[in-house]
Amino acid sequence: MGVRDRATAAVYLVYGLQSTGIAISWQFVTLFVKHELDAPDFLTLTIVWAAPAFVNIIAVNIWGSLSDRSRARKPFMIVGFLGYAYTFTLYSFVTTSFQFLFVAVLGAMLSSASMPAGTAHLTAGTRSKGERMGYFIAVQSAGWFAGALISGALYDIVGMFALYRFAAVVCLFATGIAAYFVRDIPVREVHQTEKTSFLTLIRRPGVARLTILVALSQIGMYAISYMYAIIIIDELGGLALYVGLSNSAATMIAVLITGYIGKVVDRRGPVKIMILATASYVIFAFAFALVNDPVAAAIMWSLPIYPLSSTAAFGLASMLSGEDERGRAMSLVSGAQNTGSAFGPVVGGLFAQFVFGTVQPVSWINMLFNLVAMALAFSLIGIVGSGLDESGTDAKETENTVHSQAKEQARPSV
Repeated sequence: MGVRDRATAAVYLVYGLQSTGIAISWQFVTLFVKHELDAPDFLTLTIVWAAPAFVNIIAVNIWGSLSDRSRARKPFMIVGFLGYAYTFTLYSFVTTSFQFLFVAVLGAMLSSASMPAGTAHLTAGTRSKGERMGYFIAVQSAGWFAGALISGALYDIVGMFALYRFAAVVCLFATGIAAYFVRDIPVREVHQTEKTSFLTLIRRPGVARLTILVALSQIGMYAISYMYAIIIIDELGGLALYVGLSNSAATMIAVLITGYIGKVVDRRGPVKIMILATASYVIFAFAFALVNDPVAAAIMWSLPIYPLSSTAAFGLASMLSGEDERGRAMSLVSGAQNTGSAFGPVVGGLFAQFVFGTVQPVSWINMLFNLVAMALAFSLIGIVGSGLDESGTDAKETENTVHSQAKEQARPSV
């Protein structure tokens, strides 16, 4: 195994560990704040969840730009992992929802450094960008499987404070492995005479529409997912174990299929996969709004739609960007996902508090957002090549076409 292969394997490993720590915390955040920290209403839960995500929207783009400018990835991975370790450690000592919010906001400033650096590292120097991102999502899913199963099984036994400490240890372990085993690779500067700004990148044909559709789709999903545990336990009368098992099942299926999805993205093109993902979200949202059995709801939740959406989004972003600007391109997708994480709970919280009185009917709003996202996905047909031919090259020489379009200063295409 060469240096590049070892570096790639190490990156996969540390992001799998990071995902384990995140999953231990993520699925019970609002349930924990509601019952352990006595949050009074849906709006408080919304603020606690959304504020760190708003920080992420800004910070992830700053970190991605700094990573490109410094032509380094590893230091930003380490900063992000330490940010998660810090956050989970302090979560285990908070006593009020305000303290939780304060820790979460500061932690988001640091932890947002990890994603653009890791994805840019993996997609550098390879034509199989979709496949690389597919395997990346797969190892993340493996971490989510482990973390969701651990916290789902132990939440009612040891409590969330102990689980937060365990999550911090996992992230510290990931930091140590990254520091010792991950090797930075040279970032080739493809455009020697022109630096690509975020504004120039977002004006490139297809990039704005990709960013908007990812944001809309995730706004819809986060409008209900941030209070999924409350839906299952408080509204449908289920158990914490159902939450853990459903999230674990979704991620286990993702582990099994995401590598294949990445290959399909390379062969068939990311746009078709994005259309399939958004259509699947629409169907799911319709059914989830009507279900009244916690077991049935948990089974529906385990459907692995997210790997389709995320792999296609990052794969398309990598096709629309040059190597020396890929950190910024990945930051746009990550930022769009974080936009969903920030605005989705605001949308869901407002509808739950002032319209429905409960969380589950917000799934109708999720359906509407993903209908719009699906329409945008259809509009991207033809924006890149249809996939890789048998020799492994893009059927329409996507990257060369995109770079020439950028030099011509193409108008925004939204």
